[in-house]
Order: sequence, then C-alpha cells, then structure tokens
Amino acid sequence: MNEIVMPKLSDTMTEGRLVSWKKRVGDQVNRGEVLAEVETDKANMELEAFTNGVILEIRVQPGETVAVGTVIAVIGNAAERGAATPTGAPAVSAGAQPPAEPQATPGEKAPGGVGAGEPPGVAAQSQEVTATVQPATEGQAPTEVRLPAEAQLAAAPESPGEAVSLSQVQADAEARAKAQAQVEAKVPGKKGEEISPQGPAAPGGALPVERAAPVVRRRARELGVDLGQVPGSGPEGRILLKDLEAFAAGAPGTRPEAAGGEPRPVGEPVAPAGAGPGQGEALSRLRAAVAKTVAESWRSIPHFSVTVDVLMDQAEALRRQLKESGVALTLNDLIVKGVALALGKYPRLNASFTGDALEMHPQANIGIAVGVPDGVLIPVVPDCQSRTLQQIAEISRSLVERARSGSLSEHDLQGGTFSVSNLGMFGVSEFNAIIFPHQAGVLAVGAVADAVVARGGSPVCVRSMKLTLSADHRVVDGAYAAEFLAELKEILESPVRLLI
Repeated sequence: MNEIVMPKLSDTMTEGRLVSWKKRVGDQVNRGEVLAEVETDKANMELEAFTNGVILEIRVQPGETVAVGTVIAVIGNAAERGAATPTGAPAVSAGAQPPAEPQATPGEKAPGGVGAGEPPGVAAQSQEVTATVQPATEGQAPTEVRLPAEAQLAAAPESPGEAVSLSQVQADAEARAKAQAQVEAKVPGKKGEEISPQGPAAPGGALPVERAAPVVRRRARELGVDLGQVPGSGPEGRILLKDLEAFAAGAPGTRPEAAGGEPRPVGEPVAPAGAGPGQGEALSRLRAAVAKTVAESWRSIPHFSVTVDVLMDQAEALRRQLKESGVALTLNDLIVKGVALALGKYPRLNASFTGDALEMHPQANIGIAVGVPDGVLIPVVPDCQSRTLQQIAEISRSLVERARSGSLSEHDLQGGTFSVSNLGMFGVSEFNAIIFPHQAGVLAVGAVADAVVARGGSPVCVRSMKLTLSADHRVVDGAYAAEFLAELKEILESPVRLLI
C-alpha cells in the first residue's frame, strides 16, 4: 500500500485544505491522474497520483485543513481492499467498528415500533420518521423534521409476486404529495425547493466554492458579491478574477439579502462577525503566508541595498522597434533577460545560503512579483539565460494572467533563484524589496521618467530609471553587488546584447 500525503506545493506552505476529491474509494487510478484539488496558502492546485492502484481509503474529507505530510488517502492493490469498505465512502478506520443492530426477541417491538415478524406496512400507519435536513441558507443549523408515515413507500408489495392495484399507486402518489407539502412547511428555506441528497446548496444558488480560487472568493467577500450569480469564463466554467471584477462593476446590488436584514451594496466593506470599534479582521491565508514569509526573511537574512541610475533611451527604442515587427515586449521582459545575463557573470547572487556552504544554481530561474488583491505571488520564469526575449515575454504574460486569475500550478511557484519586483507602473521612483527565502537577491525596479543630465557641458533630457538591489550580506559584499548592478546597467543601456 502507498500513503498519499498532503504535499508541500510551495516553498512557504505548511498546511493545506482539501477542496475536493476527484476519485472515490474503490476507484482505479493511474500514475499522473488527478486525485484531488488542494488549496494552499497561495492558490488551488491539483494533486496527482504518483503510482497505479486502487483508492483503498480516504482519511481527509473536503473542507478539512491538515499539516503538510499528513496522510490523506491510501492507494494499493484491489486485493488489499477491505470487503467492508463501500465504493465512494470513506473507509472505517481500524478499531472503529459500527455498532451491531439490536435483535428483537419474539413478542418484543424492534426499534422504531415495528414488532418482530410484523409487516412493515402495518407499523408504518402509526409511526413517524425523523430526518435531519441541511438548510439552504449559510450559517443556519441543520433542522430535524418529523415526517409522517405517508412518507413511506405505501404501494410496495408486502410479498414477492403480489400485484399492485391502480388504486394503491394513486394512493401512494397522494401520500407522497402530502408528505412533501408537510416537509416544505417545516424546513427553513424556499418553499418547494428540492432537498439535495448531496448536501446543502451554496447560498443564493451559488456555484460550489471549488469553481473559484481562494483569491477570487476573498475578493467576492470584499465586494459583497454572490459568486452564484457570476458567470465563469475559465476552464470548466471556473470563475476568474476578471469575471468577478467585471460582474461587480456592471451589476451592483447582487448580494442576496441576509435573513432579517437589508442587502449590502457592492463594494461596501464586509466587517468580521462580531467586530466592533477598534477590532481587526482575520488575515486571509495568502496575507498570513506573505506576513510569515517576509517576517522570517527579514529576521534571518541580513539585507543591504545598492542603487544605480540606468539610461533607458536605447532600451525603449528597441522595444518600439520590436513591437513594430510584431513582437510584443514589456520593459520588465528586457530587465528579466538582462538580470539573467548579469547573473551569468556574477553567479553568487544566483546562489542559496545553506548555513555552512553556498548552493550554486546553474540556471537563472527568475521570479516575477505579481500583485493580487490580498497579497503578492512570485511565479518563476525558468532558465532565463537560455531563452529568447520573446520566449521570456510569452511565459511572463501567461504567468501574470494565471496569477491574477488564481490558476497557478505548483510548478509555477517553485525553483526561483532570484526575483524581480517592479513598481514602476505606479510611478514609484525607487524602493527596497525583501529577499525571498532561499535566494540571495531581489531587484527593485522603479519608474522610467524624464531626467536632465550634463553632456559636453550642456543639459540633455534623457529617460532614466533607478534599480535597487537588495542582497544577502552572508553571500556577497557591497563591491560584488555594485559590480553586478554595473553589469546590468551596461546591458540595458546597450540592449543589443539582449538579442544575442
């Protein structure tokens, strides 16, 4: 047998939430098939089988959060599967045997008021059935409903081969209708609403939460939008962040009314339950992960920073020329490629400090910081030193889109050796970035702006940008960092090297 554990799907992941199972107990699975969907501190990701076999046991149910390394399922051979484990149901753990049904002795009543040997149809005329019904409104407790005897199947023959008359069928149909009406009268929620055997419906007819990534659900709560009303444009109808933003901008007031309250306008902040003046709000999983990561990095890595001014006239001219020829690039793409080339000459900034040694990385895997509504994600463009500008641009564009829609994969977030954070689009001239764990440096990119410099004794207007390198002082010193920035400055100011 092989144990399936909660995997570590990102460098900062310590626990995960099981969103849904794609397989059931008893199902045959092959290596590479998707077993489940897992919510990490950054995104929803698919968990694949690493071996062939049969699902013998499911130990973690949808909605549960467990630590990395916790066994969530067991895969093995069909012969190893216990005969008592039903297909589609979680296996009963060892030692937890179901209680035996009480046996009725002659003359005694069995549980439920049915005497031993007495036809079920006779006792059903005087007994009621208790059913627990899940409410349709989120937050309500399950309701116990006393169902009348008419809810039983009255028209079923009491012995094999016995005929059922038309009058019996009609009577059974009338009994069912009467029972349904009584159930609807007792169950909270919409009258006539069907009670799904699969469990409670999402509030307001919403789609299952698995149809939207964590970042989308959090943004929906902030906007006060019912995701059940939002059409999804992603794979299999998944709701992307752009779908939510477009819906919120064009359809205000879609949040359903809370019981006994007024509808909340779209965009109104949603206060935590019981929050009063001066109280804070709970951190989302992503915000908590970012807080933990940057705090640990700041405590454990001795940062220092150096800044350089780079003239971007030639780089902007190259970008315009490539755009005219049909190659769409951003300045950030040029910077990422330039960083990869500079790391080739100054490899210590592409290393990891391991305590008593440096782990040198042969490839320049550049992480690009992407802002999302509740934090920042750093997907990785791998092997940048050997990729063309166009390839880097295509990969970067795809990573940014998937980061903002909440559809990044495990592979997208792992393996970074250096990072680039660009706030130039916000008009920021310069800033200091925090180094990502297990890396030696991060480059903070400011805005390209007009500047006046002296050339030949005369003032000249140029396009200038500030680059600030934050480096790990355990790995490099100031002179090494300054030489790296000088190399990067030379590459960007003479960008023909980016095309080689």
